[in-house]
Amino acid sequence: MTSTDKMYIAISLNSKYMRYTYVMLTSIFENQPKDLDIHIYLLHNDLTDQDKEHLQNVVGSYNGTLHLLQIDTSLFPESCPISNEWSLEIYFRLLLQDILPEDVDRILYLDVDIIVNHSLEELYNTDFEGNMLCACADAFCGTFPDFRNKIFKEHLEHGFIYFNSGVMLLNIACMREKYHLEDYLIIAESLDYKLVAPDQDILNYMFWQKVKILDETKYNLFAKWAYQHDIHYKEVKEQVTIVHYIGYKPWSGEFVHYDIEQLWWDYAKKTPFYIELMEEFVYETINFSEVYSAMETIKNEKRMLKEELAKSADLCQRLLQLVQG
Repeated sequence: MTSTDKMYIAISLNSKYMRYTYVMLTSIFENQPKDLDIHIYLLHNDLTDQDKEHLQNVVGSYNGTLHLLQIDTSLFPESCPISNEWSLEIYFRLLLQDILPEDVDRILYLDVDIIVNHSLEELYNTDFEGNMLCACADAFCGTFPDFRNKIFKEHLEHGFIYFNSGVMLLNIACMREKYHLEDYLIIAESLDYKLVAPDQDILNYMFWQKVKILDETKYNLFAKWAYQHDIHYKEVKEQVTIVHYIGYKPWSGEFVHYDIEQLWWDYAKKTPFYIELMEEFVYETINFSEVYSAMETIKNEKRMLKEELAKSADLCQRLLQLVQG
């Protein structure tokens, strides 16, 4: 393990995610030593001047340094898969070894839908042991679609562990000597762009033998997975360094929520966007039609069960009368 008084962190976002990034940045700085020199590299394409001002304010308020790196989207072919879930910005992390200054030899890449809940120093100073990156196993990799299994068929036969790209410590000093954006795009083209989690699949395909796997329950805990395994807010708050809200987001009112999301709101409360985020959340929640639909289904099921129970009770009464008579 090495030690440093500087920490480099990379984040990729679009304007839509600016406020959520603000919450995430707040959680980072709130949990790091005050004398640690933290440099944030923000990869973006469409941030407004106001967005930049907000992000500069939060980083500056903790005496951090913000580096805004505007990315040319024409670097990525139109064939790269994008969707409502996967925006073009997910590919920006593939440029890090090409665009970072020479004095950056390692960098921690973090998705914006996470909360940093403790110091990142131990993670950041992890020994690469000759690997290109450190990452955590994807807790939901057991739900691979069949065609993704085909992509990684050869890898799976050799003890392949599929990692999540939302938290990665990158060995930039070694990567910039051997890899460039073109190398990743060649892989995407060779796979005919049939990717599930596009950038993540590419990174796994490239580095499956060059990744050091870390403890996902500490450094990349999927909030929904934790809740499904009876891990709750108090335990997560006390023990977990990084919580990842993949899939449904804690700020979205359009689904059923669980207690670990409170951790995200703990840090949102420290930002100037707390009230508007909360108002949007409440509005979405009370107008979420699927909740009413689910409640109506439960009511109908309850009525039917009550009717069946009444029939069973009546039948039992008749049988009792027959036995006694």
